[in-house]
Amino acid sequence: MELVVEELDKMKRKLKITVPQDVVSQRVDNAYKQLNRQIKMPGFRPGKIPQGILEKQVPIHSFTEMFQELMQEYYEQALRESGIIPVGVPEIENTELENLKKDSPFNFSVILDIKPEMDIQNYKGLKFKKREISITDEEQENAIRGILGRYGHLEHCSDGHKVEPNDFLLMDFEGSFQGEPLEDGSATDYKVRVGEKRMIEGFEDQLIGHQVGEEFEVKVILPANWGGKIRRISMPVPGADAEQQEDRATFNVKIKEIQQLILPELTDDIASKEGFDSVDKFRLAVKTDLQAYKEQQEEIGIKEAIFNKLVKESQAEPPEPLIKRELKFMIEGMKYQIEQSGMKLEDSGFDPKKAETEWREKALFNTKGYMVLEAIAGKENIHVAQSDLDQEYEKLAEQTKQKAEDIKKRMMSNHESLSQTNSKILGQKAMNFIYSHCEFEYVKDSDIKENQPS
Repeated sequence: MELVVEELDKMKRKLKITVPQDVVSQRVDNAYKQLNRQIKMPGFRPGKIPQGILEKQVPIHSFTEMFQELMQEYYEQALRESGIIPVGVPEIENTELENLKKDSPFNFSVILDIKPEMDIQNYKGLKFKKREISITDEEQENAIRGILGRYGHLEHCSDGHKVEPNDFLLMDFEGSFQGEPLEDGSATDYKVRVGEKRMIEGFEDQLIGHQVGEEFEVKVILPANWGGKIRRISMPVPGADAEQQEDRATFNVKIKEIQQLILPELTDDIASKEGFDSVDKFRLAVKTDLQAYKEQQEEIGIKEAIFNKLVKESQAEPPEPLIKRELKFMIEGMKYQIEQSGMKLEDSGFDPKKAETEWREKALFNTKGYMVLEAIAGKENIHVAQSDLDQEYEKLAEQTKQKAEDIKKRMMSNHESLSQTNSKILGQKAMNFIYSHCEFEYVKDSDIKENQPS
């Protein structure tokens, strides 16, 4: 094979590949032999048609599939010889397919994007403040009450009872914005548990202290994306951070019923139903789970800070195919969430074309981070093992209620999906490596606002 690598620009290469004449001749002869065994021609026994006759009946350029396989084979060989790692789908130039000759070399070219070379430094020994995680008695008791709620029962509250956190309400409300009815902003006999945060941020807080039969106003700031139908998958709108003070909606609310959840006493019988021998072991397990959860959240926060730091300090620009791939997976993820909600995509108001524009900066940010993590993985000889992929298949199977083997088959048949999954796992392993080499200053929760390098 002859190979010439031409640099088209900083992140684009052209591979000029020549398949030797003897290889072309052999592959063509084999193709005609296989055709000879399959074709029927009057006057000739099966497999005994002279090749010269076959060549007149079936010209060489008819073997498109064979030449495609030949190009793929030599393209992969060219990648191995050149050491080039492509990104995205390569563009193949095969202008010679119309003028193929059996006894001549076959030339074709492949244009591909590559990742920029990255030499990442100063990723070991990053210094962060880390919260000292402790569980208060109140946190433990709240968690236990949450579990006991599964064994409790509802009772109607007496007249004059004022709404408290965790009360169950039946209510009507009508929403308006700038004097006009808020689309899908009204409901009758709506049920909510105060404190579950199912409604717009601040809505449930304003229910506290009111009584059955009382009519009053609740004013809340609509989420930043309040104008899109996607926010109205259910009503009230799921809460979100909002800064647009002018987007304030008013809801006229009437409470029709208040119920309280009456919790049973924590007994050995309930502890046994939860899988523990005694109340003491149950309490200890609840505290241990809370501790583990808070430590996990703290770790996630620090890893997010690490990711942001690595991206901001990197000067490398990702190639366009990688950005497009990330955008595609972000959009497909949103589509999946909509489908899981039970809503049809066409009714959701989600516009994939609009998302491509609005989410591009986020996709660029994410892609740059993945590239940095991949470069660090390369320096530290971190790889994705088959066991890593098997664990991912199991996790996806659990999330989607499918069989892991089906997930694996589908992913193996989709190179782009498999590549994205490999990149994700490699990034996670690289991040775990960086995190394990951080230097932490342990501080009390009140002494830290957010995770930032110290």
